[in-house]
Amino acid sequence: MHIAVIFICSVAIAVPPIVASILIFYGKNKLNKAIRPLEFYPPRGYSPIDVLCGYYGFRAKAHALLNPLMLYWADRGIISIEEDCKRGLKLTKLKELEMPDGDIKDERERTVNYNTEKKLFDDIFGNGDVFYTLAASGAYDTAQKNFVEQCEKTARDNKSHISKVTSKSIFICALLVFITLCVVVGISVGGPIYAAMLFPIIGMIACRAIPNDDKTMAVIKYPFFAVWGGAPLCAVIALTPFSEGMLLLAAAVSCGLTVYIFSDRIDIRSEKDLELYGRICAFKEFLLDAEIDRLETLIEENPNYYYDILPFCYVLKITDKLKSKFDRIALDGPGWYLGDLRNTLMF
Repeated sequence: MHIAVIFICSVAIAVPPIVASILIFYGKNKLNKAIRPLEFYPPRGYSPIDVLCGYYGFRAKAHALLNPLMLYWADRGIISIEEDCKRGLKLTKLKELEMPDGDIKDERERTVNYNTEKKLFDDIFGNGDVFYTLAASGAYDTAQKNFVEQCEKTARDNKSHISKVTSKSIFICALLVFITLCVVVGISVGGPIYAAMLFPIIGMIACRAIPNDDKTMAVIKYPFFAVWGGAPLCAVIALTPFSEGMLLLAAAVSCGLTVYIFSDRIDIRSEKDLELYGRICAFKEFLLDAEIDRLETLIEENPNYYYDILPFCYVLKITDKLKSKFDRIALDGPGWYLGDLRNTLMF
């Protein structure tokens, strides 16, 4: 193969991952530059699910949301919580779950999150107004699994339009580069063996087309299609002259990384999403930076302040960092909890 052709092909191979990396950096830079007004509380009316999705975006993981939701419901007077030595925590329903008013206009996403939260609430108290966490039935385990999957699906579905468009564009670019390289090398070397390159091409398309809604499918599909496309690719490379084989290998690695990793990591948020993200960040940064005196003042103004923010501290993964601060502040136990809340749930 001519040196000029090899050079052009090498440049083309580098384009998809470089462009994808630039877009990933651009999205992170937008997040870093999001306006952060001074916030003492999480966004008004937003649940832990809303904050989880608003902060982590489409990469939100909901497996640890039960404790924050229990505290959130209790703080709103929807349930009470009592320690039971044999059956874990006793949750008692006091009233039906309702969606509180919010102060950011994002009703569609909040409604979807609320419906997911309401479904879990109804599953927990479907057999009565009392629920014991350690005596939960298998049906509850299924309900909790469905809740986690639905929360994470909602987060993925609410990926911004520009993120979806750029992600698909990068995927198509990588696929076209790979197909073009296969054709160029096939013409240069000749031989019907290059029909085997259809396998990695089909594998890349299938990985994109098959959704990750089912976690089992998400775990299986990547190894399966890696073998599906990788074995024929290795056979072709082994039977190809060195320079052409290295081009195919570089193209497969470059395009494979772009398709499997880079394209799905692009997170360019809309202005609405950036506003919510900035407010959540401001709230988190305030708690981490606040002096003890400032927190004591907020608790004097609102004796329930700590219990108002605690569910969201779980979501933002800062409870351990705040422990030393709040351990030095005298806190009255909430009326909705019977037991040692600090040792059981707080940290």
